[in-house]
Amino acid sequence: MAETIASPRDRFIAATETMLREAGMAAAGIKDVAVRSGAPIGSLYHYFPGGKTQLVGEALRRHATRLPLITARGFDGKRTAAAAVQAMFNAAADGFERGGADKGCAVGAVTLDLTSDDAALRTICQKAFDAWVDDVAARLPVPDPRARRSLAVTIVGAIEGSFVLARAGGNGQPFRDAGKWLSVLLAGIEGKRARRSARRRPSRTPGSSKS
Repeated sequence: MAETIASPRDRFIAATETMLREAGMAAAGIKDVAVRSGAPIGSLYHYFPGGKTQLVGEALRRHATRLPLITARGFDGKRTAAAAVQAMFNAAADGFERGGADKGCAVGAVTLDLTSDDAALRTICQKAFDAWVDDVAARLPVPDPRARRSLAVTIVGAIEGSFVLARAGGNGQPFRDAGKWLSVLLAGIEGKRARRSARRRPSRTPGSSKS
């Protein structure tokens, strides 16, 4: 079902988000956004007096709310962590291909375009990635907090890198490959935890039961 974009403000933000995903911040010029949105350019500065920086910032915040959905599609509570990560990457691959195999992550694209003058946008990007890493970390079967967050950074980094390789190749296979090997890693972690748990269980010795 198509998303309904009611107000000119929402149409500006939606158009900017899409353009950031397609070609980064350089492609999201004010006039181009107005044409893409179908909303009158004269109203853009009414909604976004801060100009392009404010508009891009709002589009990034909107996109940041979508990132945890990738995680949730894999970690549905019914799978092991290994299977969940594989499902997460497979879903990202399928979504990439359904979308035309020509769109990346808006937050990642803007991050690569940032200069030293873009402090406000850098903060938005950092917060978006930190929130996504925290969301992934909370679902991983790793007891140590530092190791757990480090693994979450690796997973999010693999997704972002997969966007780059997938766009270059025009298909979602890089997501599937990355997910496969991360799944193997997690299966090993889960197997080790299961073996440790089994060793901690008290064993019954012969003759210990009463007849």
